[in-house]
Amino acid sequence: MRIASARARFDGREWVYRNGFDAVLARVPGPAWADPEGQGWQRVKRNARREVWRARLNGAAYYLKYYFGDGFAMRVRRFFRGFACEAEWKGGIYALQAGIPAVAPAGYTTDLIKNGARCSLLVTEAVEPAYALDEFWEQVAADDDLARCRRDTAQLVRALAQMIARAHQAGFEHLDMHAANILVQPLAPRRYRPLFVDLQSARRGVPLSDAAVVRNLAQLNQWFRRRSNVTTRLRFLRAYLRYRNEYEHAFEHGRPLGHSFRSLVQALAHAAERHAELLGAQRDRRAMREGQYFTRLRAGGWRGMAVIRTKHASADSPLSRLVLTPAWWREQLRDPLRWFRAGETESCKESHSAWVRRGMLSFENQPLLLIFKRPRARNWRRRLRQLLGVSRSVRGWRMGHALLNRHVPAARPVAVLERRWGPLVLDSILITEAIPGACDLETWLRRMHAASRPDVWLMRKRQMADLMAQHLRRLHERGFEHRDCKAGNVLVAGQPKSKLLWIDMDGLRRARRWSKKGELRALAALHVSLSDVPGLNLADRVRFLRAYTARFGADPRAWKTVWRQLEPLIAARTRAKAARRLWKLQNYGRE
Repeated sequence: MRIASARARFDGREWVYRNGFDAVLARVPGPAWADPEGQGWQRVKRNARREVWRARLNGAAYYLKYYFGDGFAMRVRRFFRGFACEAEWKGGIYALQAGIPAVAPAGYTTDLIKNGARCSLLVTEAVEPAYALDEFWEQVAADDDLARCRRDTAQLVRALAQMIARAHQAGFEHLDMHAANILVQPLAPRRYRPLFVDLQSARRGVPLSDAAVVRNLAQLNQWFRRRSNVTTRLRFLRAYLRYRNEYEHAFEHGRPLGHSFRSLVQALAHAAERHAELLGAQRDRRAMREGQYFTRLRAGGWRGMAVIRTKHASADSPLSRLVLTPAWWREQLRDPLRWFRAGETESCKESHSAWVRRGMLSFENQPLLLIFKRPRARNWRRRLRQLLGVSRSVRGWRMGHALLNRHVPAARPVAVLERRWGPLVLDSILITEAIPGACDLETWLRRMHAASRPDVWLMRKRQMADLMAQHLRRLHERGFEHRDCKAGNVLVAGQPKSKLLWIDMDGLRRARRWSKKGELRALAALHVSLSDVPGLNLADRVRFLRAYTARFGADPRAWKTVWRQLEPLIAARTRAKAARRLWKLQNYGRE
């Protein structure tokens, strides 16, 4: 089906349009497009490069997407690729011609100045009601009627698989296919219509190779695997293959897939890990750059980074729902050492390795409970080592955000400061968000054992064993190793449903490749740290190990091999713990 479009000038500005949009262009004054706020239109989204507004024009709803960027890099990009609005227009037209569900473009112009900045504008027809896939999926999953929830999920999965299969066989690849770039339009009970949005990066008009298909599915899988079970994801792949076969001869770019169902699952698993790591690495670099989420700080000889906003709000993180300002941070950090003076904050820990204090800051009458950590060196060798290279605080900042970027729960680092003399690190401070009501795992177990009846204690410690096994396994699966994996470095938050978070992030490191030795070392450290907790016995340790080694395709007897490998490590760690305890008694008069 050929989609007709036209080109004309309205109020001295050239537009490309379709589907009778010229009637709207004739009625709307030319200056109105550059002042959406003055027209009473509603802003929906805003970032450094784009703004999206909703407007009612000529009795119909439209979305207006403004593209900014007139720097040298953007000019070079436009020279080779053209305007972003033009690319999205072409993607939308191609989708309409192929019958691919997508938002329909109405018109675009590349000649616009808004707030003194040159930009381009794309207008699309509104699809209402419609919701982003990630939001709609959460609504369906929250249904208390489990049977209805399963039916709705199954229908949504089929519709999603059909849309993607049709797009692939039509030679259309959405290069940024995550859940926020897919809308869901409810048509009737258990009848949903998914649609593509943000088509400026779509590749079109060429057959998709097997590698391109797997790569594209892996992008969606990044979101899918965290919000659905294995059964749902396998059902999606089966539906995708079925619809792909149906559309194979419907389009000139259709082709058979060179994967069976089993090989597609395996290829997708590997591609999903690669995609997740690339995405995580991209977000890691953002934590050390100034932008819409982080700001650079300089105050009184200190310099560092701070969080000004987070992309996704979290229920247990009040700070994630705020938008801080660089000016506020500079005001708070005029004298950062005041947090370590007596009476200013509450002491959590004072040892040879660090001072840790708990304090509160206020932003627009919103209290922020924070943890301030100032590393120390226990001897001259450590001091010499900490003078050079990356400070412990910056390492903790990077590791904390690396965990969050890979969806591993951790206390959120909110600011890091360093005081340097040339290449030498003289001092550093790491500030993390405190979780109200949270305590470390060892304290939680001791309190629960002392306050619970035997049957309640048995149930809670079994639940915690499963939860801790999942928490540690996720850490290792995401490519991290914790050199000090003890119960004191795991926070328990939330009531009645508990959630675990990692702290002491400077003890973490990224493992370039999976290390069995590092995994065993972490398991041994956790075992020894809980050896003195009352109410824990050998059966609990076996239960934890069985839960940790249980994963898809694993040998159910794998825990026995790990148990034998742990025995010498646990014995060595126990001796080291006793020697350490004696050293602390001699030097500090406490354990």
